[in-house]
Amino acid sequence: MGTDVPRPRPRRSQDELRSLLIDAGRVILEEDGLGIGAGDLSFKRIYADVEMSTGSRITNASVIGRVWDNLEDYRTDVLIDIASTADSAAELSRTLEALSPLLGSADRSTPEGRMWALCEMARLGGGEAIRARLETREWSLWIGVWVLSVTTTLTGRQVEVRDALLDGLEQLASLWDEVFTGVCALLGLRVRAPLSLRQFTVAVSAMVEGSALRQGGDPSLEVIVRPTGPDGESQEWTLFGVCMEALALRFFEIDPDWTGP
Repeated sequence: MGTDVPRPRPRRSQDELRSLLIDAGRVILEEDGLGIGAGDLSFKRIYADVEMSTGSRITNASVIGRVWDNLEDYRTDVLIDIASTADSAAELSRTLEALSPLLGSADRSTPEGRMWALCEMARLGGGEAIRARLETREWSLWIGVWVLSVTTTLTGRQVEVRDALLDGLEQLASLWDEVFTGVCALLGLRVRAPLSLRQFTVAVSAMVEGSALRQGGDPSLEVIVRPTGPDGESQEWTLFGVCMEALALRFFEIDPDWTGP
């Protein structure tokens, strides 16, 4: 019987290497924290982590000059990748899942029922949104990159980090615009003039980020009991949910031209 000779691994493409090493850099920063940026990332450590997790041995010859010009170029791309992930898909998914039963059973036959459903959305959705934000390690990295971008002088390719942050925020706002547009159509609501839906979206985003920072990353939330049930029953609220309700009542009103479900 012949001896099986292990076949050499195929050479990874530039895109595959880029993705592999950026993901490895994110994992390290998630474990160690951002500190003063991506300065703790070194190719030696990245290569060692990749070899340990995948068995692939990577050298400078396959990376420098082929994927990145130098280490600083790599670190910048890691920060850009973190900055571009502000879409918080997990947060959006969890919030909509929490609201799904309410939206399917809300009493839309009266203006009072529709406004109550709006407040209940603030209670349920607000609580779930802030929990999702606090439990997401990626958000902690993202806010760290945001702080770096607004407190330091950006030069060279570092400007791309701030551009990625702004692009990510715009994409996130557009997603929530679509959600709130659907809510208005479902409940027969409209935005109070002269306010706009985008202003509401930006206000909610700023509020959830500030609330998460104030929590210090602690997902345990203060419970506020209020008599807000359909018949005055006590319900549990989070502080963020109460603030969300206040914003919603200021921004939205009954649409007199709504024709019903």
